[in-house]
Amino acid sequence: MKIAIYSPYLDTFGGGEKYMMTIAETLSSGNDVDVLLDRHLVNLGGNFLKNKLSKRFNLDLKSVNFIFAPVGKNSSFVSRISFLKKYDVLFYLTDGSIFLPTAKKNILHIQSPLVGQPSKSIWGKLKLKGWDLIIYNSRFTKENSKKNWPLPSQIIYPPVDVGKIRPLQKKKYILSVGRFFGYLKDKKHEILIRTFKELFKEGSIKDWSLHLVGSAGEGDKEYLQQLQDLAKGVSIKFYPNLAYDDLVKLYGESSIYWHALGFNEEDPTKMEHFGISVVEAMAAGAVPVVVNKGGLKEILSNGEDGFLWDNLEQSKQLTTSLARDTKLLQNISEQATESAKRFNKNNFAKHVLRLVA
Repeated sequence: MKIAIYSPYLDTFGGGEKYMMTIAETLSSGNDVDVLLDRHLVNLGGNFLKNKLSKRFNLDLKSVNFIFAPVGKNSSFVSRISFLKKYDVLFYLTDGSIFLPTAKKNILHIQSPLVGQPSKSIWGKLKLKGWDLIIYNSRFTKENSKKNWPLPSQIIYPPVDVGKIRPLQKKKYILSVGRFFGYLKDKKHEILIRTFKELFKEGSIKDWSLHLVGSAGEGDKEYLQQLQDLAKGVSIKFYPNLAYDDLVKLYGESSIYWHALGFNEEDPTKMEHFGISVVEAMAAGAVPVVVNKGGLKEILSNGEDGFLWDNLEQSKQLTTSLARDTKLLQNISEQATESAKRFNKNNFAKHVLRLVA
């Protein structure tokens, strides 16, 4: 089969891009797979993107073609219709915008809650009719999108490198992974820091330390410095732009994992739509103590392979219980490691292959 994959933001190297490139890797065995580059990506070059994406996501893309195509902003409507007709299947990661597709089978992928479009306009409805299926990354994303995207759908959870991440000799580490994004501040780092300081001052987590990992660009430096100033006086360590292998080691050494994205939020777009870092932590045997919001509720079973909390007092109580009860910590850790295996790449590949069978 001839298969096209279009992800408009390949140069951001995020979770959606990993999802789409894993589809490309999966289908490149026995099929002719083209990754389509629009105008803003073509200048980077197909070879550069292929090499960068392969290394970043640990994927084998050598049999995948990266080609310029008449897709994306300012592309020719006529050229696009003619170009896409040659494909048996088209996969498209949408940010809310769509076009009229002409492959034999056309599949949309939605990564996060999308509201308000495209079913509210005549032209939107017409374009929507060209698509056969939507694949969502979680039930949460589906439930908060389907009203405006009335198409048949499936849920295929993202592939997680659970085979590479494993428990190591555990230390009294609490870990949280999330970008130090100074503009949105959506990872709730301030809340995590204040909560840890309260526990530390109460004597609840003596000899424990908090470890904060995340990417940080030039525009995030001021925010990162504010967090570091807030953290003074207690054992909190920061790891901006930590190498992946070092992160894997830190996952393995950590005993508890915190995640607070979505706390005090009502807007679904401001919640965690899945939570890859939580699954990675579970694979390493770090017990998740995470906010009871968004897609996080699908990843773990409360009290069995991790814990969900609704308020900060609950998060403190759960963390204290784990820190003081080594047997409880070990039991939940073992369950978390086993549970994380559900999200391995082999399971993801099986679902993708069924789509094109």
